[in-house]
Order: sequence, then structure tokens, then C-alpha cells
Amino acid sequence: MRRHILYLLGLSLSFFPVLGQNPSALLAKAEGAAVQQSAYSRIQMKAERPRYTREMELRSWNMGNAYSLVQIVSPERDAGMVYMKADKALMTYSPRTGKIMKLPSSMLMQGWMGTDAQFDNILGAASLSQDFTHQYLGKKTVNGQECHLIRCTPKPNTPVAYDHVDAYLSVQNDTWVRLVFLDKKGGVSQQMDALHFKRFDGVLMPDQIRFTAKEGNQTTTLTIMEWRKRPDLKASWFSEATMKNIDTL
Repeated sequence: MRRHILYLLGLSLSFFPVLGQNPSALLAKAEGAAVQQSAYSRIQMKAERPRYTREMELRSWNMGNAYSLVQIVSPERDAGMVYMKADKALMTYSPRTGKIMKLPSSMLMQGWMGTDAQFDNILGAASLSQDFTHQYLGKKTVNGQECHLIRCTPKPNTPVAYDHVDAYLSVQNDTWVRLVFLDKKGGVSQQMDALHFKRFDGVLMPDQIRFTAKEGNQTTTLTIMEWRKRPDLKASWFSEATMKNIDTL
């Protein structure tokens, strides 16, 4: 009996580190470092295909996940195009026509401009800490870093195209290292890997991110060239007037 009690005690102690983790708090801390901030950034993207390479440069303003505005700087044929997500509204502005068009929310699950990123990766995805339920699955080593593995399952009203997300968060610095988006059959729809980290405006974050599509034979690399806090941004700033006049602001 004594041996049996000691065995159960040892078993319970071995599970304590896992049970003691709060996955929601870990995700909130990872998102709070950069995602939930109001900020301006300048981004370069490079989509590599077997027969060609596509490059683009973007300017981005965001207020958390709910509000974001992205302007395409290059290539020249797309320069000046603006996309904006304002709460639940999604729209685009073309300087060539001078018109603003509303887009369906389903566009957020579509590919971004011929890359392996999706619209919601660029314009602000659902919050993993707020819009998903969480299950702590232990620790794994990913990209040379010891990580917390957390399974994120979307809440009923969260508009996403995947079944769940496996998030790998660095034990050392609380940033995300890998996000794997899986379908109902357990197949990988998309994978995001943080390849390098840099401190911008006092915030440590991934500054080089690789997107891999489900086929696995093509990738897109996103590089953050500049990032700074913009606490002055308000919800009212994300307007149709701003879309049309972003070059003068």
C-alpha cells in the first residue's frame, strides 16, 4: 500500500508542471508583446515559386487585431492599393479608380496577393488568446527553442477556416515560435515559423517569418523592416477618408 501511495504521489508531481501552466495567460502574454499594440510597420514579402519569385513592400497601421490598414508600396503595378479592416468591415481602395469597395469577410481566409500568407495574417487574424479555447500539451523543441505547445480551438462564433491551431511559444522569451493551422482531418493548411527575433521600440518580436502552404513546396518570407508604437491611433482613424489620403497623413 505504501509503495502504491508513493507511486501515485510521484505521478501527480510529474504532472504538476503541465497542470500548473495557464495556456490562456501564456498566449495573452505572447500577443501582448506586439499584436495587441497600436503600431506602424514597414514590411517586405518574398514569395518563392519553382518558376518565379514575387516581391512586395507594404506599410501597415494597426490597433490590436480589430483595426488595421495596409498600403502596398511596391511592385509598381499594385502601388497605392489600400486594404482596411475596421472591426467587422473589410474594404479596399484603388487610387486608379478612386473607388472604395467593400469585401466579404470570407476574404480574410483567402491568399494574400499571390503569396502563402492569408489576408488575416496581414490585416489581423482572430486573437488566439481571446477567440479560442486552449489545451496545454506540454513542451516541445521547435526551431532550436524549448516551447510550450498549446492547442487552440476556435470558439463557435470565431470566423476561421481551420479546425484548430497548434501554437508553440518560447519558454525563454514568451514569443511565438511556430503556428500550425490544421483542418478537420488533421492536415496542415498553413504553417508560420519565426526565423529570427529583433527588438523594435523596446518590444522583442519575430522580424522574419516564413509561411508554408499545405503542399510544402513553396514558401513566403515576411521581413519586418521597421516597427514602432503608435499609441495615438484611434478607431476613428481607420476610415474611408484615411484610405484615400494615407499618403498625406
